[in-house]
Amino acid sequence: MSNRNSKGQFQKAAPEKILGGSTGVEATNPGPFSVVGAPGTAIYGGQVVSKEKESRLIGRQKYITFSNMLANTAIVAAGVRYFTDLASKAEWSVEAADDSSKAEEMAELVEEIMQDMTTPWHRVIKRLSMFTMFGFALAEWTAKRREDGVIGLLDIEPRSQKTIEKWELDMSGTVTGFIQTNPQTGAEIYLPRGKCIYVVDDTLDDSPEGLGLFRHLVKIAERLEKYELLEHWGFETDLRGVPVARGPFTDLEQMVQAGTLSRAQATALKAPMLDFIENHNRSPEMGMLLDSRTYQTTDERSTPSPVKQWDVELLKGDPQGQEEMAAAVERLNREMARVLGVEQLLLGSDSSGSHALSRDKTQAFGLMVDSAIKEMKEVMERDLLDTLWALNGWDEDLKPKFKIEKIQYRDIEQVTGALEQLSRAGFTMDANDPAGDEIRAILGLSARPEQEEIDMDLALNGVNPMLPDGTPNPAFDPEADPEEDLEESEEATEPEDKGKEPKGKKLKKALERMRRRTR
Repeated sequence: MSNRNSKGQFQKAAPEKILGGSTGVEATNPGPFSVVGAPGTAIYGGQVVSKEKESRLIGRQKYITFSNMLANTAIVAAGVRYFTDLASKAEWSVEAADDSSKAEEMAELVEEIMQDMTTPWHRVIKRLSMFTMFGFALAEWTAKRREDGVIGLLDIEPRSQKTIEKWELDMSGTVTGFIQTNPQTGAEIYLPRGKCIYVVDDTLDDSPEGLGLFRHLVKIAERLEKYELLEHWGFETDLRGVPVARGPFTDLEQMVQAGTLSRAQATALKAPMLDFIENHNRSPEMGMLLDSRTYQTTDERSTPSPVKQWDVELLKGDPQGQEEMAAAVERLNREMARVLGVEQLLLGSDSSGSHALSRDKTQAFGLMVDSAIKEMKEVMERDLLDTLWALNGWDEDLKPKFKIEKIQYRDIEQVTGALEQLSRAGFTMDANDPAGDEIRAILGLSARPEQEEIDMDLALNGVNPMLPDGTPNPAFDPEADPEEDLEESEEATEPEDKGKEPKGKKLKKALERMRRRTR
């Protein structure tokens, strides 16, 4: 085969097309509207094929394991509640599709539907936000017909992850339905995708079950449980501080047997020691008086020994690694807090950390919450707004969007300090600036009362906008020439400092700016 073109120039030969190559797979040329590849998760008979090695992390048992960890691990419970509380705190509003009155009316109607459910909207959001922890969250909506004839929402109820046994998917891997096992009867219930609100964290795994933060915490929580158990055993088996009493009990028994001491007398001698052993809690009345007599040697010299006949002491010993175990428990708690993004909750538990570090970590956690809310917003617009529009047959061009308040850390001192620096640089904030209302909201103050807008055209034409309509301004002279008044004012107010601009000129410039604005 020649490698020359029609002009006789050499060119690179086109590679031969090998069908299937070395794999034996026939090459195809699919159209742009068809799906060729397959999802990475194998599903047989609706069951997700898991790659986990432990049975407690497969199927519905996985969610039972997650729930037990959530209920029994303090840092996990604190972090999850912190996350869900912040997620549910964000204000949801409805933004109209355009500026038309009809679009505004539809946005207000959607807000009414949101507030007219059995379960409050913030609780619905709080439950759905758990998709970041479990991997996915599922809820079922139920419609109702309102008194005005509009089809709204009766309720949005959660469907527990541990009750979802099987999944229905199409060829592209898109979920089309769920098979739920009724925990009361054990019967299987089919939940169509269009009847549900389904949020999934499929960033790290394209399984319909997703991969949540709880999966990253299971192993750490297991080690933490073992370490805390060892620490518990260490405290229980630590014999330091246990009282030990000694006395000539053998001699007392021999004296009883010889008849030189009665049994009651021997018991009375032992009673203080036994009572101290059984009730040795420290109190102001606690004390013991013992005979200081020591044992003597049995030789002919009968030399006194240093060993006392009556004695009480507390056992002593090494700490048995309690400090090391406590450090290991603290390290695992920090690892779990770091995975959840709530490491700032542990700042202050030791000598390390600062307010700036806590603020930085809090801001990062706020971004994490915002990201989860953004995903829920997109799902709500698809699974909820699209459904309402389809049920009511409304115009798609009038379909609004959800608008969500950002969860971010706002330091009032930092905000007011920034405004102060801007004012020093020449920036002045108008009384009607929205920033003033935001600062009031941060401080928890009431909103600024609304003020009537002043019509500058009326003010310049001699009508006082604060008086009834058409009432002329008594101080206004329609025949007066403002230019002459300004010149007289400029002459009458000669500045003391020649370097400063006269007040008359300032007033003249202000009037000219006002005229330009009203043209």
